[in-house]
Amino acid sequence: MVSILNTVDTSHEDMIHDAQLDYYGTRLATCSSDRSVKIFEVKNNAQTLIADLRGHEGPVWEVAWAHPMFGNLLASASYDRKVVIWKEINGTWNKLYEYANHDSSVNSVS
Repeated sequence: MVSILNTVDTSHEDMIHDAQLDYYGTRLATCSSDRSVKIFEVKNNAQTLIADLRGHEGPVWEVAWAHPMFGNLLASASYDRKVVIWKEINGTWNKLYEYANHDSSVNSVS
């Protein structure tokens, strides 16, 4: 039997393609066809939106967290042929690097 333990209202405006918890299971990153990546703090069966990242020009297919030894880093892959690396510095998430020279959609990152 399967039961729902918790739900997350992401406020995405379109289909969600991926959701990944960080190494510690305290942050959840989601991505969507609405071209956004959202990061939530997850505590006590509740979630709080801490970042709404906009940098893609097409659906975002997948997100991947880096190991915490590299800091709070998140990669996102999109139909717009871009991979974006996002970094949190002093509580603010910003685009650290963007690679846009793929010939077609980037479907996965790890």
